[in-house]
Parts: sequence; structure tokens; C-alpha cells
Amino acid sequence: MTTSSAMPSNALAEPGLRRHRPIFLWATPRSVSTAFERVMKNSEHLTICHEPFTETYYFGPDRVSKRYGDLPDDTCSDDFSRYSTNYLLYKRSLNSRIFIKDLAFQAEPFISKSLLVHSINIFITSKPINVYSSLMKLKPDMTEDEFGFVALKRIFDRVMAFQENTIVIDGTRFRDEPQTVVKKVCDFIDIPFRPDLLQWDDGRIRNWKNGEEKCQAMFHATLENSTTIMPTSQCANVSVRTEHEGMLRTADRIYKALEAHML
Repeated sequence: MTTSSAMPSNALAEPGLRRHRPIFLWATPRSVSTAFERVMKNSEHLTICHEPFTETYYFGPDRVSKRYGDLPDDTCSDDFSRYSTNYLLYKRSLNSRIFIKDLAFQAEPFISKSLLVHSINIFITSKPINVYSSLMKLKPDMTEDEFGFVALKRIFDRVMAFQENTIVIDGTRFRDEPQTVVKKVCDFIDIPFRPDLLQWDDGRIRNWKNGEEKCQAMFHATLENSTTIMPTSQCANVSVRTEHEGMLRTADRIYKALEAHML
């Protein structure tokens, strides 16, 4: 798919075209968002779409980061352009009700206004120090963008400009009270809740393609070896690098601002 397949700016607003409202779960990293996505995968009313903007952010023609290097020579970066990704989501929303989980920092620069406006939007995060502690083990050279809180607040503000009713999930509460949180979200997006949404034999979201080990697979090992939502464990004392202290303070302010909207 190339940039010539760009989604019409008013496509989702045209009568007869918008059969289903996409549901976005906007996340910071290490907020158990993929575990929540795995719960939603058990619903026969939803089709899961996992982090469609990852390749756009890291490999597309307008990519923000070169963290994972370049695409193989036989892969066209236009396949991951902002236009291609938005159009893919638009097309999928015509045929099924899609549940799209993505990290806010990956998607916010590229998500089209028309798609965002005609979607249901949910947010999930966790206390910044918990996110930091977990992310440092996988991405110790993280940028503030990749830490995720500033981008989450940007997309939250965009959504609140047109959608007064939204939900913010705290990842720790979700892990400690999964049935309560999932039931409230099911009510919000109007799908039936079943207790067995919280159980599975295979924790994988999907099979990973070659080359996805660094940007996808290594982040989901705990979930892939699970059969249900695991409760939180005691967080050890975290040593914060001097160069990261400012972004922790910013993230704390953002988290406190979002608390008023949390379940």
C-alpha cells in the first residue's frame, strides 16, 4: 500500500461508509496495555489491531526515530507511510469493529483527524516511576518522546476537544482489579462482559514477523507466558538517572492531570 491510497479527509463522515467506530487504546509504554489488548482479543465482537503505527514511527518515509535501523532493501518504506496506515485502519473499520492498541508517541504525529474524531478513545498509563523502572530494563537510552507521557497528553487533549466522555485506566489498578476495570470498559464501548475474557491458553497477541524481535517481541515475554492478568508485585527502589529527572517531573504532572478521568 502506498501514499496513493490516502484516505479521503471526509471518508468516515460520509453516510453509508462508517459502519463501525474504531476503538483506540492509547498507551504509555510498560502500562500493561498489551495485556488489556489480550483481554479484548477474547471478545468475538472485536478485531484486534496491534500497534499499527510502530513501523510508521520507526521505518516510514516520515519516521521519527532510526532506533531499529533501516528496512530490508526489498521493503518499501511507503508501505508504512502515515497515509497507508490511516487508510488501512479506515478500510478495516468498514468490515469489523476494530480495537486498536498503540503507543501514543508512535501514533500521535501520524493519526488522521478524521479517523480520530470518529473513534472511541480510551487511555491507559501507570505511575511514571513504575513505567520508568520497567522501560529502563529494555530501553535505557529512551528519549522523552519514547517515555510516552508528553505524547499521551497531546493526544488526550486532542480527543477532549471533541469527546467529553472518555476513560483513563491506571495499569496498576487494572492488574489488581481486572474484572472490575474490564467490565467498566466493556460497558463504555458497548460490548458484553464475560469473566472468561480474562483467561487464555496462549498469551500472544499475534505471531511476530521476522525483524520484529527488537521493536515488538521482546516487550511481551511476560504476557506471552501468562494465562491471565497477573497482580502487581512490589516495586523495588528505582535509581533515576540525572538526565531523566526532568522528564520524570513532567510525567508526574501529566499523570496527576489525568487522575481526574481515571476509573
